[in-house]
Amino acid sequence: MKISNAESFYREISLRSEYEMDFAKKCSDIGISLFDALSIGNIDEFRKFEVGFENVKDLEYIFVHDINVVKLHMASVVMMFINASIKGGLPKDIAENILRKYYYSFADCETNNDIKETLIKMSEDVFIAMNKFSMNCYSPIVKRAIEFIHNNKFKFIYARDVANAIKVNRSYLSRIFKAETDENLTDYIHKAKIELAIELMESNYYKFDEVAELLGYKDYTYFSKVFKRVTKQTPYQYMRNNNSNTP
Repeated sequence: MKISNAESFYREISLRSEYEMDFAKKCSDIGISLFDALSIGNIDEFRKFEVGFENVKDLEYIFVHDINVVKLHMASVVMMFINASIKGGLPKDIAENILRKYYYSFADCETNNDIKETLIKMSEDVFIAMNKFSMNCYSPIVKRAIEFIHNNKFKFIYARDVANAIKVNRSYLSRIFKAETDENLTDYIHKAKIELAIELMESNYYKFDEVAELLGYKDYTYFSKVFKRVTKQTPYQYMRNNNSNTP
């Protein structure tokens, strides 16, 4: 079943789901299992959970139900799981990107097995992002700096802009940022922007120079220079090596 508007789809079947109380509880139990794995914060521990996924009795019960009801409840699990990841230290913009991706992915699933695989992939993406971006180990000042950077990736910002925004001395911020993250503040800003640049390029909606402009770089040449410093490849080289559709 293919639909073009996930939100309309979920509204349409939400009334039916109210009569599936036992079903909803079992979906919630799956969510709790995922939250428990998330609290461990270790991708290897999650993979152990994934190996036993097929043998979880609740899943055996859930996936014999009507696929439309399954989609609704899995979307609910996704939203709860993403909110838990934000509370667990994942920057909000990264968590919301995962939410948008999988909210619509569940709506486009055609079989119960598709849903099961999508749930596993979503969970793994969250764990990878948590391991890569979680702010739990940082001081409040560094957390605020990281949040500001991730919330302003469509602007060209300097280290001084971050310091001014969170009202701390720039030299002090740069020093503790390096000490806690082992990264230079300016390098982190560019790295966050280039991560987004890759997403935009892989969407195939934008040309490389349009991506540079969207992210606030003064010209494509400078953007390409920064991109190569971060990825060791130019934008064209990166897409050619990582995307079979690039000529």
